[in-house]
Amino acid sequence: MNADVTEATAPPVIRVDRRILDRLAARGLISTAARDHGLGLIEPPRRWGVWVARLVTVLGASLVLSGIVYFFAFNWNHIPPMVKLGAIAAMMAAAVAIVVVAGFGRVVSDVAVSAAVVLVGVFLAVEGQIHQTGADAWQLFAGWAAATLAWVLLANSAAAWAIWIAVANIAVRLWWDQVRPFDDTHHAGLYLILIGLDGGLLVVREILAGRGVVWPAARWTRFILVLPLIGVTTTAALVLLDRPRGYTAVTWALAATVAAVFAALFVVYRRTRPDVAVLAAATIAAAVVLDFMVFQLLTGNGRADLGIFFLMGLTTLAIFAGAVAWLRGVARRMEVAR
Repeated sequence: MNADVTEATAPPVIRVDRRILDRLAARGLISTAARDHGLGLIEPPRRWGVWVARLVTVLGASLVLSGIVYFFAFNWNHIPPMVKLGAIAAMMAAAVAIVVVAGFGRVVSDVAVSAAVVLVGVFLAVEGQIHQTGADAWQLFAGWAAATLAWVLLANSAAAWAIWIAVANIAVRLWWDQVRPFDDTHHAGLYLILIGLDGGLLVVREILAGRGVVWPAARWTRFILVLPLIGVTTTAALVLLDRPRGYTAVTWALAATVAAVFAALFVVYRRTRPDVAVLAAATIAAAVVLDFMVFQLLTGNGRADLGIFFLMGLTTLAIFAGAVAWLRGVARRMEVAR
């Protein structure tokens, strides 16, 4: 008799997350109340305490590091040189010791690595003030980026990478301004380099996240790379529109690059890797560029009267209203498609 009784198979285990609940609700398979109840089960309110604790930790570390910088700046003449360098070196050693004890991949380790990266810059700045070498400012930031690159690669910390990217961008800007001659292609060349730097880092982030690397997979890491890319691309577009004549080969290359970056942002983050936040930032930037383009067309003779300003007001309202309507429609379709 036992042979005729088949053994009951265990039901398959389905892991439920917020995305699945949103998809079911968007397709009408569960009610809004059921969705909210499910979210309360998989993401209980006490989870906010974790995010608040992390936010307070990051803010506290930032304030402490800012206090260290201002302490040395305010008491510069009253601290012996060796005490300045020794104190900063001791703090760097303490930060490294925390990472060694706690190990990589923890919040306290990320904060310690970020602190160590910032303290390297403080150390270089203090050393440069004590022993005047006549070096340019860009060399400080370039040395800072070079000295901390190995730490950032080892730590696999998104926060440390954010600091390093900011330092690298400043180094490139200062180097270009202080070394390159100021001619018709000065700004175009700088924008091309910055777009290449920030765009290249964004591509690397997407490749690593697509291959399952954990630490760059958080969505905020994408946003901190997209924002500087959109910022420099939008600025380049406005500069090109402000001086629409006398383009050189470098200027035309910049114009083509700006168009390609905007097109890539809309295609990739609408189709390949849907992300409403990135689309919103890119849409706002595109609306600003379009609004400025219309203004340039209306004031082609260099004069703007009251009628033109009134027309520009209506145009601005129409452009941004259309952008918001398009974003809402895209967000709704992306929600259903999940």
